Amino acid sequence: MADGRRLGLGTSLVAGLLLVVAAYPLVERQRTAQRQAERVGRIEVALSEGHTAQLSGDPELSMRVRRLSGLLSSWETIGGCGAGSSTGAGGAVRWIGRGAHGGLFDQQVMASYLGLDGGYNLGLSAQFTRDLSEKWNVGLSVPLLYKYYRDYYGLPVDISNSGFGDVSALVTRRFGEINDTALTLALGIPTGVHDGKYRNDYLTQEKQLGAGELSGSLALEHTLDLQWGVAVFGASGSYRGGENDLGNYRAPVASAYGYGGYFLGPWVPSLGLTVQRFLGVDRDRGLDQQVQLMSVTATLALEWSTDWIAILAGASLPYGWEGSSAPDGAAENDLLGAGFQPWTVSLGVSVSPL
Repeated sequence: MADGRRLGLGTSLVAGLLLVVAAYPLVERQRTAQRQAERVGRIEVALSEGHTAQLSGDPELSMRVRRLSGLLSSWETIGGCGAGSSTGAGGAVRWIGRGAHGGLFDQQVMASYLGLDGGYNLGLSAQFTRDLSEKWNVGLSVPLLYKYYRDYYGLPVDISNSGFGDVSALVTRRFGEINDTALTLALGIPTGVHDGKYRNDYLTQEKQLGAGELSGSLALEHTLDLQWGVAVFGASGSYRGGENDLGNYRAPVASAYGYGGYFLGPWVPSLGLTVQRFLGVDRDRGLDQQVQLMSVTATLALEWSTDWIAILAGASLPYGWEGSSAPDGAAENDLLGAGFQPWTVSLGVSVSPL
């Protein structure tokens, strides 16, 4: 019963966060319209009374001009181009600042290092995006992976697995007068090897390069252009491929997240927080894996940009709880207690060539 109550509580928490994120753009749009109407009213009163000096000395406007200068040349310069960021949702380090834009297409390359107990994962993801119009954007994300593990199965043997992962195709639709809300659909194509072996035995699924099945995700984001910087709030749901031909199962996952960045000239320090809920337990060839179904991930990043290049460095640290149940025949207590999950450090470069 305790496990059922925790499961229901975690699901309710994520569902509530998703509803808040979905409703926020409408509420914020109504608040913005009200503020703009009030400001127009003040301008009309100032003009009717001949107080034009008040308009030229608008402290809110002058502060934004001095602080942001050319950083806010268009909406595309903030928020990492909506949900089509190179790393997406789920607690990853992501673009929040200016980035590079204006070329034939935008390119982001993100390198990441995931520290594991007994090994590490290296990833290099290249994402290419292009605006078809003011409202539509398409892209392609290509990951290159290297996974290294020490003392495989407790033996004095180290193994590695490397190659291309699952390629993702992205489509983004922007909404709002200033395109501050974006809905992105991502389709994962099973291009990565999912049946790698070591001495005629299949590697466990977390050591594979791909899922072996089509996957997909849908993300909704809203970007706030604030006086001091920018904030992005979003939610996503991901279908991670289900069960493949080896009996490996990847459970769906839902996330709600927020990122905020402060503009300091060409520098943008940022913080992020993500709440994530797995809607089931992953299985490796029919056997439940020891996973934490709930997690909260904190991210810290720093960006620097010019008109033609942007560089990002950051780190993320997740804290998980609600471990999966023990397999048949074992104790009923959770095998995996609450605690910190493996940390990640990332380095990214964004350019907009041609």
